[in-house]
Formats: sequence, C-alpha cells, structure tokens
Amino acid sequence: MTKYIFDFDDVLFFNTKKFKKHMYKCFEEIGVQYDTVKKYYKIEKGKGWVLRNLVESVLKGENITSISKEELSEKIMGECKNFLNNELIDRIKRLEVRNCYMVTHGVNEYQLEKINRTGLKPLFTKIFVVQDAKKGPVEMICEQFNDDEVVFVDDKEKRFADLDFVKYPNLRKVLYVGPESIVEIFQEK
Repeated sequence: MTKYIFDFDDVLFFNTKKFKKHMYKCFEEIGVQYDTVKKYYKIEKGKGWVLRNLVESVLKGENITSISKEELSEKIMGECKNFLNNELIDRIKRLEVRNCYMVTHGVNEYQLEKINRTGLKPLFTKIFVVQDAKKGPVEMICEQFNDDEVVFVDDKEKRFADLDFVKYPNLRKVLYVGPESIVEIFQEK
C-alpha cells in the first residue's frame, strides 16, 4: 500500500499565487500599499511569522483605526478555503486517510490555522509542522512503513536534499510544479 506525504503551502494550498495576493489586496483596501506591508512582513517573519502579528503591526504602525485587527485578520483568513488545489485534493479524497500525511514548514499556530480553515485536516492521519527540515517526519514514516512505497510531494527541491534515499529505498520524491505533477504522484500512465 502506498503512503503519501504532502506539503501544504503551494502544493495543497495556493499560498504564494493566491492567498498572499488576497492578503495584500485586503491591506490595499484599507489604504496600505504592497511595499509598506512587505516592510512589516519582513520584520514579523524574523520574529516567527503569524498573520495576527502582521495585521497588528501594520494597523499600529500606519495608525489605522478604521478596522480592528480581528476584523482584518478574519477578512484575510476567512477566505482560506478558496485557495485550495482542488484538482489534487479531489485525488487525495479517493485515498484512505490512513495512507495520507502532511508535512508542512512554518509557524505551528499559523500553519494549523490555515489547515483548519481549509477543512483538509480530516483527510490526513497525521500533520507535522516543522520549523526546519522535513527529514525527521518523512524518514519516520518511511521507517514505520518500510514495506510500502512512500511518496513525498513538495514544491521545493531543497526539501529533498537531506533525505536518505539509500537508507529508505521505499521513498520516492515528487517535485510539485503544477497539475502535470499529479500524474507522477499517482504513477498514472
């Protein structure tokens, strides 16, 4: 039985192409331009980025009182379900939950909030949020299911660099580059 490990941002959830654009648009609607938000984003990212902190910093730093941090945070996060990779998720829904895992990189609280708001959590046996490498959880799954093929799907080549493919010959990586990767993930001819 094949086990599948999926990354969240830019694989299951269109973070860069859709969610971040939505976030910047929400800021623009209250009069804060992209470059200004980007400046605050860099500061908050260095602290361990959480959206609420970015919203609070921008509103306070730009002296905006027309909207509360709670209202703006909800306006941004409330749309998470609209940025799903439905083509891939439809395929995952056909798999047994016990064969699906998620390993995502980011700040635990923020990643879990995005995942919960998308409604994807029930599709996965276990969700790992890591701050550094994905090696630990990926190789643990390979070890646990050493008689099964384990397919690890990520959109960043660097996430595969430290994996031990010799020790875990059951591990197969798939670099997610778009819908054309779905064929490779599920080994369709």
